[in-house]
Amino acid sequence: MAKNSRNCEANCMRCKYMVSKKPGKQRQEQRKSPLHIKRKRMRARLVSDDPDLIYVRTVTVRVGDEVEVLRGDFSHPNSVKSESRGKRLGQARGRAGVKSKIVGIDSKNDRVFIEGLTQNTADGKEEAVPIRPSNIIVTKLYEGDPLRIKRITERSSPGGSVE
Repeated sequence: MAKNSRNCEANCMRCKYMVSKKPGKQRQEQRKSPLHIKRKRMRARLVSDDPDLIYVRTVTVRVGDEVEVLRGDFSHPNSVKSESRGKRLGQARGRAGVKSKIVGIDSKNDRVFIEGLTQNTADGKEEAVPIRPSNIIVTKLYEGDPLRIKRITERSSPGGSVE
């Protein structure tokens, strides 16, 4: 059989890599992919002063990691903005710069929930705000999983491989 055959299990589109160049098909395969592959795709930049992690660029996010929000405006788009904050006045509109821990992960929708980032619903309940992993940076890894720390530090070499 040909090397790029879709019938071959070793070259299955959802298992190994995507074959098409078309952006629509790329997005479709990402949406259709299994949860264990979507979970691995939920990665964020790692910014750490630890010399053991100097060559690690991104890590898969996990509950307990300390993160900082880089981008995002968490107010409702139709809400009335006060005159004391806003882009024209030079202040931040949203909650960018929040430093806290990850409290939940939604692998199906590729979202992360961060402690302290909530918004009120119409019936008065507080609900966590979902954030994409691309909008955060990991500042400190969760210490409760020594195997994960070991695997990440093993990758931290000039020619390290991806986990």
